[in-house]
Amino acid sequence: MENMAERFWNTLKVWSQKPHVVNKRLSGVASIANWKCVSQFLSWQDIIEKHLVLIGLDEVEIEKKMDGMKWSKAQHWSIEEHEENTCLASIRKCLPKQKSRHQTILELEIIDFKLKCAVYVPLSAPVEGEIEHLISPCPYAVVLGSSDIELNVFKSDVKGDWLLQNVLPKLRKWHAEMDEQHSAVESIRLVSLEAYNNLYQELKKKYVPNITKVWPECTDPQKFIHEDVAIASYLILIWRQEREQLKLDSDYRQTFIDIGCGNGLLVYLLTSEGYPGKGIDIRARRIWSLYPPEIKLEVSTLIPSEDTFFLEFDWLLGNHSDELTPWIAVMALQSSIKRQPERLPTRYWVLPCCPFSFWGKFQREKFNAANSSRYFEYLRFVGEIGRNCGYQVEEDRMRIPSTRRTCFVGSIQSKSESEWADLLKAKSSMIALSKEGVEETKFQPRSAVELIRNCTRVERSIQDSFINLTAKCLLDCGTRNQPGEWNPGGEINLTDLVTLVRQDFKDFDQLKSECGGIQTLLRNHSHIFVVQNKCVRFRSPKELSVEEWRNQQKHTKATKTKRSRLDTSARTDVKTRICWFFVNHPDGCPLNQDLCRYLH
Repeated sequence: MENMAERFWNTLKVWSQKPHVVNKRLSGVASIANWKCVSQFLSWQDIIEKHLVLIGLDEVEIEKKMDGMKWSKAQHWSIEEHEENTCLASIRKCLPKQKSRHQTILELEIIDFKLKCAVYVPLSAPVEGEIEHLISPCPYAVVLGSSDIELNVFKSDVKGDWLLQNVLPKLRKWHAEMDEQHSAVESIRLVSLEAYNNLYQELKKKYVPNITKVWPECTDPQKFIHEDVAIASYLILIWRQEREQLKLDSDYRQTFIDIGCGNGLLVYLLTSEGYPGKGIDIRARRIWSLYPPEIKLEVSTLIPSEDTFFLEFDWLLGNHSDELTPWIAVMALQSSIKRQPERLPTRYWVLPCCPFSFWGKFQREKFNAANSSRYFEYLRFVGEIGRNCGYQVEEDRMRIPSTRRTCFVGSIQSKSESEWADLLKAKSSMIALSKEGVEETKFQPRSAVELIRNCTRVERSIQDSFINLTAKCLLDCGTRNQPGEWNPGGEINLTDLVTLVRQDFKDFDQLKSECGGIQTLLRNHSHIFVVQNKCVRFRSPKELSVEEWRNQQKHTKATKTKRSRLDTSARTDVKTRICWFFVNHPDGCPLNQDLCRYLH
C-alpha cells in the first residue's frame, strides 16, 4: 500500500500542477495563497461542506475566512515535503487559454495526507453568457481507494460527467504507469505563468493571423508560428525580470543575436516588440523578403571557435541551432570577457534539438550513458558545457508544439581578471578533452543548399524492390478465414520488418540515409500501406469507398483550384493511377473496376 500511496501522490502532483494536459481550455494554474493545518477532517465530503461558504467571495474575503478556520498561512506548498497528518490548502487562479471565451476562475485545492485525498472546489460563480465552463462547476475529490484511484463528485449530478469521462481515466492511466521515482517536470518555471499566458495571447492575436496569410514556406505555419510566438513571449518575460533584478533603466531593451535563425520569425517578433537584434543563418528563406526593412537577417556561415565573440549583443539565442548548440555557451563566455568592464556579461538561451557535439554527431557512449535516452544525455551534455564555462544554468520546459521542449538559460556575474582567466582555462581544457578519440576535430557547418532527403530521389528500382519485399512479408504473415478469400496480409513492427528484409535488400543503407528511412518510403506509398504505431500493414482497397475517395478528391482539387485559380472540378472522377493490388497482389484487387478508385 505504501508504494501505491507514493504513486498516488506522484499522479496527483501532475493533476495539481498541470491540469491543462487534460483540460485543454486551461493554460495552467497559478497559486495565489497557501495554508496548512493538522488534518482534522472526517472525510472528503466533510472538507467540501466546511468550505462551501467560500464560494462567491473575492480574494480578500476568502483569505479572512481561511485565517478564521484554523488554517495557518504558508509560504511554501509542496506535495513532496509533507507529514502524514498534514493538510495543505491553496487558492489558485485557473488561467484560460482563450480569455475572450472564459473568465479566470478561483479554485480551492485541499490535499489531506491522512485521508489520502485531494478536494477541488470552484469558488467563482460562472459569468452569465459564458459559452462553456472553464473548469468543472461542481466540487469533487480525488481519493486513493483500496485498489485504484477514485473520483467522487459532491452531490453527484450530470455536471460531473466530464470529470468521470475525461479526468478519471487519465488519473488511473498515470497511476498505473507511474514510477515511484517519477517527478512531474514543470513548464514555464522561470517566469510567471499568468504573465506568460497574458503576453502569449496578446502576441498571438497581434501577429498570427497576418503571418499565416502570407506564409510562403513549405513547413506547417500553425506549428512554426505558434512556436516562435511562445518563445518570444518567454524571452520577453525573462528580459523584463532581468531588468528588474539588475536594476536596469526601465526603457532599456536587451539586444540579441539569433544564431541559426532559420525562417527569422523569432527575430521579427522580438524586433517588432522593441528588442534590437539580428539573425544569422547559412541560407536565406523565402519569408525573409516579406519582413520589413528594419528586421536584420544575414546570410552567414559561422565557423565557431574558442575565440568567437559577439561584442554588441547582450544575449545569444540558439533556437534549434543544431551543430552550433554546444558552442553557444563557449561563444557567450568569450563575448562576456570582451565586453568587460564597460558592459554586462553576455547571457544565453538555447533550445537543443538535434544532438551534436563540438565536432559532429553526439555519441552518448562517450558521455557515460547508462539507461537514459540519447536526448536526455544530450541535454545533460549541453547543460554541463554552460556550467564548465562558469554560467549559472537554469533548465526550463517551453510550451511549444514540439517534442523537444527543454531549454537552458545561462547567466553569469561580472568577475575579476583572474577569475575570467580561470574560466578560460577550464573552457579550453573542456574543448581539448572533447577532441580525444575524434578523427575530425574541425567544425563542419551544414551545406548552404538544403538537401532533399524524403526518399523521392531514391532510384525507382530500389523503391520497388523494398515495396515488394515488404508486401511479401505482410502476405506471409496474413491469414485467410475461408479458402479462396482475399489475403489482407498481417501487421509487422517496423523493427521486425528491417530484420526480415535486410538480408535480401542490399540497398538498405541508401534508404537509411534518407530522413525517416523506410518509414518515409512506406508513407510515400500510402495507397498500398498504412504505417501506424510503429507498425505497417496493407491499406485494403475496401477501406475507402469510391464515393468517399471522390469526395476527398473534390476537396483536394478545390483547394488546389483556389490556389492556382484553375477549374479542375470536372476531372475529379478521372482515375490516373494503376491499382497496385490488381497488378501485384497474388489474389488481385478485391474490388471490381467500377468500385476500385484506381485503374484496372
